Amino acid sequence: MTLAPAGVLLMAGIEAEAAAAGFALETSQAAAARRLCELGAAVGHAQGTPLRSFPPRLRRREAPRSVYLHGPVGRGKSWVMDSFYRQLPGRKRRVHFHDFFRKLHAGVRTAAVSGSNGTAVQQAVDWLLAGIDVLCFDEFHVHDVGDGMFIARLLRTAAERRVPLVVTSNYPPEQLLPNPLWHDHFVPTIAVIKEMMDIVEINGSTDFRRHPAVPGNDGGAKDGFRRGRVISPGTPQQLGAFGLFPPPPSERRTLVPTTQPLTVKAAGDVLWVAFAELCGGLMSTADYLALSAEYGVWVVDGVPSPGHESAEGSAAAWQRFSNAVDVLYDEDVTLFLVGRGPLDWDAGGGPGSTLPVDMARIASRLSLLERVVPAAGTPDDEAADFEETRGS
Repeated sequence: MTLAPAGVLLMAGIEAEAAAAGFALETSQAAAARRLCELGAAVGHAQGTPLRSFPPRLRRREAPRSVYLHGPVGRGKSWVMDSFYRQLPGRKRRVHFHDFFRKLHAGVRTAAVSGSNGTAVQQAVDWLLAGIDVLCFDEFHVHDVGDGMFIARLLRTAAERRVPLVVTSNYPPEQLLPNPLWHDHFVPTIAVIKEMMDIVEINGSTDFRRHPAVPGNDGGAKDGFRRGRVISPGTPQQLGAFGLFPPPPSERRTLVPTTQPLTVKAAGDVLWVAFAELCGGLMSTADYLALSAEYGVWVVDGVPSPGHESAEGSAAAWQRFSNAVDVLYDEDVTLFLVGRGPLDWDAGGGPGSTLPVDMARIASRLSLLERVVPAAGTPDDEAADFEETRGS
């Protein structure tokens, strides 16, 4: 299909941004960008003129089909969507998965206090869709049946209001909410996704997060998160090289970011917390979001070796760890991970693994953190030197 003039302008803008960043769109990225430009033109933005300004006889009776972009981590899904979003004039909104649910849960809590919690979810969805022609939704992944119910409400309301969605995900729709205990509950929503969205895969061979060719072509990683490190075994010399000194017991505190208490080793310029406390209890994504807003540098020590089941490294704990890394990456928080054993998230998967199904995404993000390991031939307990290597 030949692009409409508005779509041609959008596509030219995306290609120009890629060229400015030092790369050309690979085949699947270009196909995805073209499909988004078709959507942009269909919404009615011709040289910045919104759909509602066209005469009624020229308006589409049906809402433009939404677009679901999926593929392996680091293939540029978010980059393509964000570039499209920047080029698209008119009324639009971009949200991230975690931010979306933060606003939803905040709305539910507020409505509960006011006694109108029966409509709280709908009110939050109404806010999300108010006054826009396109909603872009980044990092779409569903691991909780409650979140699945929110998604179902969002899709239904967006369809009713003829607001098309652009969604990025690491999973095809069939793999959303993979927990076998709950997956069947989400199957009707998967059917809705397929009915209202064109499913487009971005499947290039390069993970740009792991192998950024040029600045700007690295999946949008921010400087704060990149300043973190993966440190093992965590000797005083290794930590001290980054100005990190294990806090004395007198600095222990109990924080309550939302509803659950969290015992930390220190909470000042640095939030220092044990993996078992951060991930082994009942902390939620909302807790991690609240903490990330207050503390710009985190040290998580006692991180167990991935893939080895233990009291600390249970499946539930690794899922919370995955959620925490997602939040810290998105909020550009500097993260130091400290563990005695090897911290290799790429090697930890496979049958019987306790790592979450979306660990590939987390491993890709953690690959941005340089490793700090003992110098060759130096015993762990005597390591005074260290070397840094890229990747994790």
